Amino acid sequence: MRKKLVSYAIIPAFALTLVGAGLASAHGFGSGFNKNLSPEEIAQSQQDRFTEQANLLGISVDEIKNAWAQGKTLQQLATEKGISTDQLKEKMKARAQEKMKSMLQTLVQKGVITQAQADQRLQHMQTQMQNAETKGFGGHKGSMKMMGL
Repeated sequence: MRKKLVSYAIIPAFALTLVGAGLASAHGFGSGFNKNLSPEEIAQSQQDRFTEQANLLGISVDEIKNAWAQGKTLQQLATEKGISTDQLKEKMKARAQEKMKSMLQTLVQKGVITQAQADQRLQHMQTQMQNAETKGFGGHKGSMKMMGL
């Protein structure tokens, strides 16, 4: 049972990590993950995060940068733009699923796994995420933070 419980907690964490882990780094969370990056890689990573958030909210990158500079959370900015917490979570979940699909497709294209294995794994991950959400493991408050250094 404990193993199953851990599994339920890991899947949504993985999915939200694709979108959300970077989102949590604005206030120092996750900053240890970039220790070995060059200044150029750090700058590109941050720009990518800003772009990802802008696309998520349907706003300009400049609006994201300004909100980030003011210390706003992604949720605060979303609320200002008329996007509810539930809508933001759904957008984040959809984006995480897109990234999962892309990652699995890359593995198929590189010959690491078959398409059938990718399809099966995606279905498994989606089922695990759904099960975790219904059991209360779907939330990740840190994922609502603005991304940054």
